[in-house]
Amino acid sequence: MPAGSGSGEGAAPRKLLKLLEALGSAGGRIQLSALAADAGMAKSTAHRLLAVLVSEGWAAVHEGGSYELGPRARAVAAAAMRDPVNASVDGILQSLSDEVSQTVHLGLAAGDRFIYTHKVEGPQGFGIASHVGMKQLLHSTAIGKCILAGMDDAEVAELVQRTGLAARTPRTHVTLDALLSDLAGIRARGFSLDEEENETNIRCLAVPVQVRGKTIGAISISTVTLLTDLDAVVGFVPAARAAASHIQDCLA
Repeated sequence: MPAGSGSGEGAAPRKLLKLLEALGSAGGRIQLSALAADAGMAKSTAHRLLAVLVSEGWAAVHEGGSYELGPRARAVAAAAMRDPVNASVDGILQSLSDEVSQTVHLGLAAGDRFIYTHKVEGPQGFGIASHVGMKQLLHSTAIGKCILAGMDDAEVAELVQRTGLAARTPRTHVTLDALLSDLAGIRARGFSLDEEENETNIRCLAVPVQVRGKTIGAISISTVTLLTDLDAVVGFVPAARAAASHIQDCLA
């Protein structure tokens, strides 16, 4: 069969690319039937391949069966071209970083993990081991625990059954009971803390970013424990909440 034909080893990757092209051309949410037609494939094939794109963060699915580009695709697009939404988000995060003098991230849910879509470096001399496009665990990070707190306990248990609870540091939650107890506190107070659970000597605060009542990600402020104590970090909550509110307005 000639190279480039629609069957064989390269067919599935080409179909995934066609779906991404169709999602990008839609300019917003699009129903499955219309998306499949635009991509030139059967609805059942599009649905199967979209499940892969959604699980990896390249597409996002919404109630009612509509789809749009996901956080990972937006992160790649943001690196290549600054659109008005990304420029606004960058400005909000830069202002927050300037206010608290710390490194700030925005992470969006992507399957069983999340992806850093934005990062603003703070003035501290210690580097934070993160970069835009990086996927991170949910249970060991402040952003991830905000996302988990937006789920009910049964959903969290199902996710943990799939992913496990890897110990990133000696402080990481490695039992479901410990994680659920932490998530209950996060829901009650409206913010999460990563107390050196993902990276030694790094403490992070995060507040959720919600669109239409659903937690889609979070803003985090990352600090070095030797330089910033817990009380100071908790004192950043009002500024982080204000920034999250502005970002929600951008993404709504």
